[in-house]
Amino acid sequence: MAKAKKEIEEKEYFRDIHFLYEIIGTLKNTEEIKLFMKDILMPSELRMLKRRWHIANLLYDGMKLRDIARTSKTSTQTVSKIKAILEGERGGLALAIERARVQMKKEREKYLESKGLVKGSTFVKGLFK
Repeated sequence: MAKAKKEIEEKEYFRDIHFLYEIIGTLKNTEEIKLFMKDILMPSELRMLKRRWHIANLLYDGMKLRDIARTSKTSTQTVSKIKAILEGERGGLALAIERARVQMKKEREKYLESKGLVKGSTFVKGLFK
């Protein structure tokens, strides 16, 4: 499939795109989202999406541009483009990373609690039961 050079400017197209965003928001869980992404994207597009997400997270962590390019097996130009997006005015990528970090922290705490590896003194915790 050739690259789309310009947006289609038809009413039906904009309606479909609006509902694409709406439907993505209604997917119930990670499994549904994975199935949708695997169906809607070509394997190479999905691979690049995952790589961009990984690069954005490394940038967010403060890793150096050249180290990221080497780690992610991409060009410094790709890393620079993602850095510009991450630092851009829209803020969608940074918002998503921040939400992912909150979710990761919750899942880690839940895992540690399930293993009985919660931080802090057992004596002090006993006081708050």
